[in-house]
Amino acid sequence: MLTEPEQIIQLVSSLLALILFVISYLAYRRERRKKFFILSSAFFFYSTMNFLDAADIFFPQAGEYPEIWGSLLNFVVLALFFLSMITKE
Repeated sequence: MLTEPEQIIQLVSSLLALILFVISYLAYRRERRKKFFILSSAFFFYSTMNFLDAADIFFPQAGEYPEIWGSLLNFVVLALFFLSMITKE
């Protein structure tokens, strides 16, 4: 379990990832490049993952579920970053 300052840092990191998601999604809408869509998806899932990791502040009774979903999303984020790197256009 994380201490409260660490959870706050994770929430701020989640907000930053959400901002990066919006920026990359707007770039996708302007350019229509598949790489930008994959990248924006990765930032969205990274934001969700960090929020779930810090969810103990808001939902202390949630148990292990946020941790399990956070681990799964970690894999999804890494896979999406990999796909955005190898996608050719």
